[in-house]
Amino acid sequence: MLDPHATLPEAPESPPPRERIAGSPGGSAPVRARPAWHFLRRPIARLVAAVRELGALGPLAAFTVAGPALGAALLVATGAVWFEPLKSLGGWAAPVLLVATVVLCGLSLTPTHATSLVGGMLFGATWGSALALASTLAAAIFGYHALRPLALSRATAALASRPRATTVHRALFHGGTRRTALLIALIRLSPAMPFAATNLLMAAAGVRRSPFLFGTLLGIAPRVALVASAGAGLSTLDLTQTTDQRLLAAGAAATLLALLVASALARRALTEVTDH
Repeated sequence: MLDPHATLPEAPESPPPRERIAGSPGGSAPVRARPAWHFLRRPIARLVAAVRELGALGPLAAFTVAGPALGAALLVATGAVWFEPLKSLGGWAAPVLLVATVVLCGLSLTPTHATSLVGGMLFGATWGSALALASTLAAAIFGYHALRPLALSRATAALASRPRATTVHRALFHGGTRRTALLIALIRLSPAMPFAATNLLMAAAGVRRSPFLFGTLLGIAPRVALVASAGAGLSTLDLTQTTDQRLLAAGAAATLLALLVASALARRALTEVTDH
C-alpha cells in the first residue's frame, strides 16, 4: 500500500525543441537551417580538386591572368618615370620596346595592349602598329616555348586517363593547320582569353608551331592596329584608350564564333569515336 505522504520523483525535463525550417507544413520533422554558403560547397570543392589536379599549372594559370593586370597598373603609376626617357632615345626606342615586350609580356608581367599604345605614341599609327605587331608576336613565341616544357607534360598526364577529353583535344588542336590556326585566331581576338593565358593553353595543348604563329598573327593584328592608332593621338599614357568599341564588338563576335566552332568540332569528334 502506497504511503500518501511519500514524495514522488520529479519528472525529467523535456529537451528544448529543435529548430525547424520556417513555414514547414504541420510541424514536420525538425531540420536545422543551413547556412547561406552551404550550396557553394560543392562548386568550391570541384574547383579545388581541379586546381590540385593541375598541380604547378594551377598557380601558373592564375598568374597569367592576374600578372598582366597588375603590370598595367604599375605601368600607369610609373609612366612619368620611364616614358620620357624611352621617348628621348628616338629610333633606338624601337629595339628597347621590342626586347621589353618580349620579356615582360612573354613572362606574363605586362599586357600587350600597353606595347601597342606606346608604339603608337612613339612612332605613329603605321610604324607603331608594325613595331607592336612584331614585338607581340615575338613575345607569343617566347612565352609559348618558355611554358611548353612544364605545361605539355602535365597536360599529357592529365589527358592519359580521359579518352573523351583526349579525342576532343586532338580534334581541336591537332586536326589541320588551317583549322587550328583559325581557332587560335578566334581565341586571340576574344577579350575573354588574355594573351599570356592563351600562350599557356596552346603550350599545354601541344599545338604545332606553324598554326600557332599563323593563328596568333591573324588574331592579334586587328587589336594591335586599333590600339596603336589610338596611341598615335595621345600625349600622355592612358591605358583606358585601348577599349575601342569596334574592338569590343569584334571580340564579342570572335568569342561566340570560337565557342561554336570548338563545340561543333568536339561533337563531331565524339560522334565519330562512338560510331566506330
